[in-house]
Amino acid sequence: MVAVALSLRHPVLSFLKQLKTYDRIITSPAMVAAWVFGILLAVQGGWFAQSWLAMKIPLVLILSGLHGVLAGKLRRSVVGTTDPEPVGHLLLPLGLVLVTLIISVATFKP
Repeated sequence: MVAVALSLRHPVLSFLKQLKTYDRIITSPAMVAAWVFGILLAVQGGWFAQSWLAMKIPLVLILSGLHGVLAGKLRRSVVGTTDPEPVGHLLLPLGLVLVTLIISVATFKP
């Protein structure tokens, strides 16, 4: 996610094509696997009744959506149909804040 966000700021077409392939082959399936195994772990641990998981799930949904937004921007950049958006520069800090919050919630379990 960080590589995509940074590369979209200063696009180099050859690198964007490689990054798009990597995202499609590695990152997206890994995110799906993390969702599947996370849900299985929560079911086995009986954590769905706990409040910390209720706080974590919306954060993870937002982070997954952010990945989708970045993947779409990457795909459009490779095709050449980018549309400059004024909020694009906020995606990287938003992702880092979300990851920090997710780790904090999972670690401290408030």
